[in-house]
Amino acid sequence: MVATVGAFFVTTRLKRSAPVIESLSFNRHFSPNGDGHDDVVVFAVRLRRTDVVTVSIVTRDGSSVRTLAEDLLVHQGRRYRFRWDGRTTSGQVAPDGEYHVRVSLRHQGRVVTSGRKVFLDTTPPSPVVGSVRPAVITPGVSGRGRARIRYSGPKRRPVLMVYRTDLPKPRLVAQTTAASGTGVLHWDGRVGPGQLRRPAPTGTYLLVVRVRDAAGNLGPAVVPPRPGTVRGHPGVTVRYLDAVAPDRPVRAGTVTSFQVFAAGRRYSWRLHRLGESRTVSRGTSRAGVLHVRAPRGSSGAAVLELRTGSHAYEMPFAVQARRRARMLVVLPGLTWQARNPVAQDGDGYPDVLPASRSVALGRPFAGDGRPPGFATTAAVLEQLRALRPGYDITTDLAIARSGEGSLRRYSGVLIAGAPQFAPPLFTRALAAYVKSSGRVAWVGTRGFSRSVTVSGNTIARGRPDTFLGERVRVQSGPRALVVLGDQVGLFSSAGGALGPFPRLEPSLRLPAGARVLASAGAEPNRPDVVVYRLQRGVVARVGVDGLERQPAVGGGSTPIARIMPRLWALLSR
Repeated sequence: MVATVGAFFVTTRLKRSAPVIESLSFNRHFSPNGDGHDDVVVFAVRLRRTDVVTVSIVTRDGSSVRTLAEDLLVHQGRRYRFRWDGRTTSGQVAPDGEYHVRVSLRHQGRVVTSGRKVFLDTTPPSPVVGSVRPAVITPGVSGRGRARIRYSGPKRRPVLMVYRTDLPKPRLVAQTTAASGTGVLHWDGRVGPGQLRRPAPTGTYLLVVRVRDAAGNLGPAVVPPRPGTVRGHPGVTVRYLDAVAPDRPVRAGTVTSFQVFAAGRRYSWRLHRLGESRTVSRGTSRAGVLHVRAPRGSSGAAVLELRTGSHAYEMPFAVQARRRARMLVVLPGLTWQARNPVAQDGDGYPDVLPASRSVALGRPFAGDGRPPGFATTAAVLEQLRALRPGYDITTDLAIARSGEGSLRRYSGVLIAGAPQFAPPLFTRALAAYVKSSGRVAWVGTRGFSRSVTVSGNTIARGRPDTFLGERVRVQSGPRALVVLGDQVGLFSSAGGALGPFPRLEPSLRLPAGARVLASAGAEPNRPDVVVYRLQRGVVARVGVDGLERQPAVGGGSTPIARIMPRLWALLSR
């Protein structure tokens, strides 16, 4: 108690006396993280009188953290420097926070603690790109080729890092440094180094702002941020030409409308049947909505080709014949959109299922315009064109909306591709159709592997699913298939083996009560291609990828050309 009272009177006297330190200077912020930027703080001290001093670092409440100099003779008028690397007496880095320097003068019997604080800060800054305007740019087009980026965070020489994210891995494609003091940056839509800079390709881009804070910390610490951790709206799409087709089949010979994006430039267009070179119609336009008459004749797919400058876009769409048929071909449109790598929520990453919670219908397809996995659909439709059978054509979305009743008039249903993402209404309609003597087939792996919910213009991810309870497993190839059995002649023209294929889907367990009619597989009792009867109906699953890419053997036809006539005959019985 005596010492406390004495200290109070000493402190009061010191406050009234002249300052003993002529000058004390230091940087207020530093970051002892070992990155070579502001890792230490240097204190410069000059005394009015020569004395023996002890220099220490203390916390806000006066607790000692580190002694920088002890019993050091300091001459008046001379500047002395003391260095603190942010570590405590025990050698550990001190916690982030505010600290003070304390100078003890032995001969004068005084202790001076700086009122000015030094801040130890090892936390990287987290600048957030709040907006990018416009969200879609077209490099090289006046008024449309520049993105304006507004961000919050430190303003010391911000670095703009541009990542292309619609690739297997994000890739840094451009980097620029801006002047200090601004929260607004610009990207001119160009990529590449120095003199090799060129307009960015069509795709999805993530704009990251990286800065150093006052303490020298570089942030954000992780670049680019992982999907799902992105803050703000740092995404921008580079687009030169695209279009959106109707979401349902177009009746042959009728006029239909296509939304076209060409950045205000004139474009040429050409319409033809899928797999045919003959032009149905052509023209040029600047319109944002293009009106085109669908080809007359049989059901199938047509392609609208667009071109402006060096950019081309091919958009397939379904055409329904005026005369109805007994067979139905279904396009897996929901799966195409679920896998369509186009950004919509502004986070700079493509929105695809199941990585995203939901995606929008009606998005233009990325790249050249053909949907993901369309090669399999095109091969199936081209084989049907060669066979010239009559059929109706629709989409999985249309069946989901119209229900089981829309299938009753058909003798068979062929899904031209694997419907990986299927709404329960679609799956239940097909299951009921099979059990009431219907015949269903599809080509490709992962069919019906995940359910989705369709609400308005949105597809939301669901749980893993199966069709009729069959259990399958996807395996990587290349592996060839051997015919395991054939009671219906499915492989009569295929020879003894098929493949090899890059990916297969063997069946681990067929639905309860299923009776195998034909099968082929890489392993015994594990058919990748299987036809089975279930109650009164028949199901055919061609569980391989790459069937459409298999070359002809010995100058003959390709595997899909040998299987498709028999598969079609099986469905249409």
